[in-house]
Amino acid sequence: MEETPQAEPQLTRRLGLLATTLIGIGVILGAGIYVLVGVAAKQAGNAVWLSLLMAAVVAGFTGLSYARLGKLRPKNAPEFQYLNMAFGRAPAFLAGWLVLWSTIISAAVVALGFAGYLDHLFGVPDLLGAIGLILLSTTIVFLGIGESSIFATLLTLVEVSGILIIIFIGIPSFGDVNVLETPSGFSGVVGAASLVFFAYLGFEGMANMSEEMKNPERDLPKALLLALFSSTILYILVAISAVSVLGWLDLSSSSAPLAAVAAQVLGQKADLLLSGIALASTANTVLLLLFAASRSMWAMACAGVFPMRLCVIGEHHHTPWLTILLVGACSSVFVLFKNIENVAEFTNFAVLLAFIGVNASVIKLFAKDAGTGNIKHIFLNRIMPVLGCLTALWLAVTLGWQAATFGLILLSAGIVAYYLMKRYLKV
Repeated sequence: MEETPQAEPQLTRRLGLLATTLIGIGVILGAGIYVLVGVAAKQAGNAVWLSLLMAAVVAGFTGLSYARLGKLRPKNAPEFQYLNMAFGRAPAFLAGWLVLWSTIISAAVVALGFAGYLDHLFGVPDLLGAIGLILLSTTIVFLGIGESSIFATLLTLVEVSGILIIIFIGIPSFGDVNVLETPSGFSGVVGAASLVFFAYLGFEGMANMSEEMKNPERDLPKALLLALFSSTILYILVAISAVSVLGWLDLSSSSAPLAAVAAQVLGQKADLLLSGIALASTANTVLLLLFAASRSMWAMACAGVFPMRLCVIGEHHHTPWLTILLVGACSSVFVLFKNIENVAEFTNFAVLLAFIGVNASVIKLFAKDAGTGNIKHIFLNRIMPVLGCLTALWLAVTLGWQAATFGLILLSAGIVAYYLMKRYLKV
């Protein structure tokens, strides 16, 4: 395979604000809401929509930090870039390492979810379905940003259509239940918020499109906040719709809550409809996760913390083909473990550690911003990132000791990898 013979390879800039926002919505919506709304309703009752709103506020703190830092350095591997500016190379590598492996593992888990639906509809074996999806997604990402964005946009539209179907199904029932009813009081709403927060994860991956955006300094912050806001509105409406049709008790007892809502109104054919939409949703998530991971690994290689051999772009498709293949291969290996859902949950602890670092970077980098005594500076450069640090830490703590153990193991592996590469590969 031929490579571009340039010292600093460049990706093709083709993404505008609309395309970036749609991709962001696609990766945030993912497939989690199709299950999480039922599990969260067990704690929050009919007030599950309030849990989603609280989780959105928490995600917004860190999302604002990504948006602000994206203006300073609109480059891929954002966690590495931001912490490198603020705290230096070693902490930056660890933040990038944590998010990179979390993304790769998450892609494997979602691929297994896709395989489950494929088996349900067509009887395809799980491993074949999951690895087949990863290979197909890797091929699409390999072909280029244009092809990836087209597929991601189409799948996002299907994904959003499933959410809209549930919303419109529930509109006639709006007002039939008390949407503030909760079996465990406010503590249940807060507990559910820590759970559904993970339905918002993925927004951070939008920054891995920076070097393929036409105007990242202008569009990335807007796309991040627009994607978070749009997803929040959809989440709240779908939660209100679901409890209006079924009530929180029936909703929480279903393993496929949104399918149960659709079946209540549309009949048993809804199972086929929602399963098809879930296939599109999970496929979209895998595609976008592999895209983000490959760009992150490539950017870290170009920055010199991974072997420089990985900093290469193909002449024909203008994609980082070597990191694309490596990320796809790693994700396929994790699929072979089959039962790694809990491991994927534990990777959320690692992501939250990186979020703390990103918020801390805002505090450090904007410490001497103009007008340090005015209210705007205090609000944007102190209050918001501090709240981002505290809420990320709070959510990390609520995950429990098992998640903390796995996250710390992943962190320790990153420390070892950094010093081994520094010593032997001279990175």
